[in-house]
Amino acid sequence: MKKFLFLFLLGAALLTSCKTPQDIAYLQDVDMNKPIRTQTDGTIRFQKGDKLSIFVHSRDEQLMQLFNLSRVNAGNVGTSQVYAYTVDKDGTIDFPVLGAVQVDGLTRTEVAQAIKQRLINENLCKDPVVTVTFHDMNFSVLGNAGAGVKPITKDKITLLEAIAMASDLQIDGLRKNVLVLRQEGGHQVPYRVDLTSSESVYNSPAYYIHQNDVIYVEPNDKYKRNSTVMSNSAYTPAFWMSLASFITTMALIFVK
Repeated sequence: MKKFLFLFLLGAALLTSCKTPQDIAYLQDVDMNKPIRTQTDGTIRFQKGDKLSIFVHSRDEQLMQLFNLSRVNAGNVGTSQVYAYTVDKDGTIDFPVLGAVQVDGLTRTEVAQAIKQRLINENLCKDPVVTVTFHDMNFSVLGNAGAGVKPITKDKITLLEAIAMASDLQIDGLRKNVLVLRQEGGHQVPYRVDLTSSESVYNSPAYYIHQNDVIYVEPNDKYKRNSTVMSNSAYTPAFWMSLASFITTMALIFVK
């Protein structure tokens, strides 16, 4: 009886310590034979307060100088950088000669096309090529990932790409409850995403990252326990071996 009790406790301890974690891998339920669809287009559209740079190319050098504003870089005399336009509270930017140009809710391509069309329609430039780029637009990553502020450099960035840009989640980051905070209509809207579930990831409104999004990766239970007095000692094989030995010893004493 004593021997059986000791072997039972030892086996239970070993099984507990050797259990394979089930919450580490991403997208565990992906169906290899089924195409994955996402909810929205995901292309980043300009909002009030965003900054963008606009460059107009033309064969006429004087026209190029007229439409392409630049400002002197205070740190380096004699050098300049492309001027950044800020989307006003009414959703417009003040563009040279053209005046107010509506950009709120438009993509980079749509803004470039709108400016190009106005330049042609108003007989200001016959052959314009307009390029629009994001300026000082970003998203943030916090918690158990490579935290930091990351720049937006292309029209679409998925949540998985954003995490990759932050050097991936740490091993102790909770995959099943990633929080994305987003400014929508003057309110901060929270979205929860389970990265182990393909349905949760691809059907989430937060699948495509927007400007100023905040991604927070919560620590898992083991990491949280590290802040306690007992830490994770109760979850180690050595602890269970010691407990089994103690129980066996106490059983022998009481049996006697």
